[in-house]
Amino acid sequence: MCIADGSAAEKFAGSFQDDASIEGVEFEYDEEDEFAGIKNTYPDEMLKELVERTPGYHGWQQEFWLAHCGDFCAFIGYVGWNDIKDRLDEFANLEEDCENFGIRNSDLAKCLQKGGDCQGYLFRCLHCGKLRLWGDFS
Repeated sequence: MCIADGSAAEKFAGSFQDDASIEGVEFEYDEEDEFAGIKNTYPDEMLKELVERTPGYHGWQQEFWLAHCGDFCAFIGYVGWNDIKDRLDEFANLEEDCENFGIRNSDLAKCLQKGGDCQGYLFRCLHCGKLRLWGDFS
């Protein structure tokens, strides 16, 4: 049984990433507010590879998988300010990433701590190599 070939997800009828917590994928609801399906901007096989054949990561609240250049990014690891402060020029748009998870870019130095109450999650674009940042709070 293996995660990479999908047999683990198949055997346990599970997934390793919540498909509603992926950049570019949204749940749709009908006029009675009932679940009506998923609005997926990616090819189905691409989404299946991420959800069923890619190990997830652990977050304080809800994990969120980032994308760039029309594809899902690779999860690099857990980071704090000291891990990224010398790499700021490698980010696609750090200010926008910060806004998306609810922090000002100017507050990263004092708030973002690896293993702390404001945890960073670093991703890399598989195509252009730019970095992306997600974060959440305890």
